[in-house]
Amino acid sequence: MFLGEYEHTIDAKGRLAVPAKFRAQMLKGAVVSKGMGTCLSVYTLEHWEQRSNELVAGMSSDDLRDFERRIYPSASEIELDAQGRMIIPAKLRAYANLTSEVTVAGVRDHVEIWDRATWQSYQEKLDTEGSNIPF
Repeated sequence: MFLGEYEHTIDAKGRLAVPAKFRAQMLKGAVVSKGMGTCLSVYTLEHWEQRSNELVAGMSSDDLRDFERRIYPSASEIELDAQGRMIIPAKLRAYANLTSEVTVAGVRDHVEIWDRATWQSYQEKLDTEGSNIPF
């Protein structure tokens, strides 16, 4: 399970140091793709396949075609380098408006990568609206 929120930076080559607590779960590789909203989602290979199967199971052929054309061409398999970094492709960085300062958030079965200011604004919105949190 991925939990926690971490502030990191992306260097000029698109490298992001993966939080140490997440690295062990990504040793066999992962997939980074467009996420919900203006963020990126990172799934382990196992969860990517499982989640993908769940999502396509209930879709009509038109919805499935559009979904597949949106998600799969932009997705990229990643491996961590010796320093525990992943490379985020330029097109995905542009999609999520990622420059240098980012927030890496554990969201149960995946990780999300957000522009730090966008993440902070989103969290403020949730705090304002979120009086129904069950925990």
